[in-house]
Amino acid sequence: MSSQPFGKFNLDALRAEAYRVLQLNNRGEFTTPSPYQYPHQWNWDAAFMALGWAHFDLARARTEIRSLLRAQWRNGMVPHIIYHHGASDYFPPPEFWQTQNLAHGGDVLSSGLTQPPVLASIVRRIYERFSHDADGKNFLREIFPRILNWHRWLHTARAADGTGLPCLIHPWESGTDNSPRWLAVLDNIEPFDLPAYTRRDMTHVHPDERPRPQDYERFVFLIDRGRRVGWDDAHILREHPFLVQDVMFCAILHQADQDLLFLADALGEATNEMEEWLETTREVFNARFWHDERGLYLDYDVRAAAPIFVNTCATFAPLYAGLGSRAQAERLLQAHYDNPREYAPGDDSTYRVPSTAKTEPAYAPRRYWCGPVWMMTNWLMIHGLQRYGFHAQARELLASSLELLDGRGLREYYDPHDGAGLGGKDFAWTAGLALDLAEIAAG
Repeated sequence: MSSQPFGKFNLDALRAEAYRVLQLNNRGEFTTPSPYQYPHQWNWDAAFMALGWAHFDLARARTEIRSLLRAQWRNGMVPHIIYHHGASDYFPPPEFWQTQNLAHGGDVLSSGLTQPPVLASIVRRIYERFSHDADGKNFLREIFPRILNWHRWLHTARAADGTGLPCLIHPWESGTDNSPRWLAVLDNIEPFDLPAYTRRDMTHVHPDERPRPQDYERFVFLIDRGRRVGWDDAHILREHPFLVQDVMFCAILHQADQDLLFLADALGEATNEMEEWLETTREVFNARFWHDERGLYLDYDVRAAAPIFVNTCATFAPLYAGLGSRAQAERLLQAHYDNPREYAPGDDSTYRVPSTAKTEPAYAPRRYWCGPVWMMTNWLMIHGLQRYGFHAQARELLASSLELLDGRGLREYYDPHDGAGLGGKDFAWTAGLALDLAEIAAG
C-alpha cells in the first residue's frame, strides 16, 4: 500500500502518542486498557497491546503475552479478565466470579469467561516481523502448547451441536458486550435471585455511553448462573440460558487456527488437529451464518436454533478470515458496506465503520457497541478488504481510521457522526492498533 494517500497524517506524532499511552498504562508485567476505567488485564486487549509493544520493545511484548497465558485454566481456557494485583474499584471484583480453587481453574485470580482468541494471529505477526530474533523460536516453543490448548478447549468443551463452532455463554465473551445483536436473546431471559452488586463502569464514563441497566442485570444474572455450577462446561452447555455462536468470534478463531497452523509448521509440530478444525469450520460456517435473502452473516441463537436478525459490523468479519466467497464479499460491500443508510458515510455519519448498522432500531452512535467506531473492528475490516483485493476500500477505511486517531486522542471508541472520542481515555489497545495502522499506512 502506498504511503502517498496518508501524507496529511503525522504518523510519527501518532506513534509517539501511542507509545506514551502504552507507557501510561504499563504495570510492569501487564498493561491496563486505560488508567481509570479498566485497572486489570483483559484477554484480547493484551494481544493488541503486545502488537503495539513489539514496535518499541520486543521483550515487553513477550512479557504481556506471558502474563496473559499465566492465567490460563487447567482445562485450557484463557480468561477474559485477569486480576494480577487483586481487587480494585472495578466491578466485578475477583471474588464475585467464584473461580478460586476450581479443579479445572487457574492459579491467578480471573473471571470465568473467555474472549475472542486473537492471540495466535498476533503472535504470528510478531514472530514474522522479528524472524531474525535469536530468541523468537524459543519463545514460540514456550507459548505454543498453551495457545493450542485454548483452541482445543474452544473447539471441544464449548462446541455444543456437532458443528465444532464454539458457543458463547455471556455477551462479554464476544468482546462486543451490549451489541444489539444480543438484545433479543437477553430480553428472553428473566433474571431472578440476583446477587447484590454495584455498577462502577459509569464513574469515569457518561451513562449514555455505557450498557443499559436492564442489560447489566442480565450480565450479572449470567455470571451467577455460571458460578452456581462451578463454571462446569458440560453443565453450562446443557442448561445455560445464553448460548450463542458469534460470527465475529468464530471468524477470529478460524484465522487464529490458520495462524496456529503456521506456527506449528515453524516449530515442526504436528498439524493434524488444526487442519481438522479448519476443514470443519470451512464446511459449516456459511451454512450456519450466511443468510442469503438478506445478504448478511448473522449470529446464531443455539437455544432457539435460529439466526439473530440484527445487522452489525460483525457481518464483515468473515472476510478477515477468508471464509466468504468472492460473490458473498462483493454483495456485502455493495449492499451494506457502501450503503450510506447502513455503514457508509452519509447525512447521518462521517466516519467508518459504525459498529451497528444505522438502520437498526437500537443504533446509538455514542453507546458502547450500539454504534460507535472501534479501531479493533476497523483493523479486522482493513485486513479483510485487503485479503479480497478491495484495496481502494481498504485505503479509504485506513484513512478514516487515521483521521479519528489524529487529534482526537486514543480513545476507547468514536462517534461515527462527528468523530468525538468516547469511553475510556488514553486507551491502550487503541494505541497498539494505532501503531499497526501507522505501519500499514507507511507501506
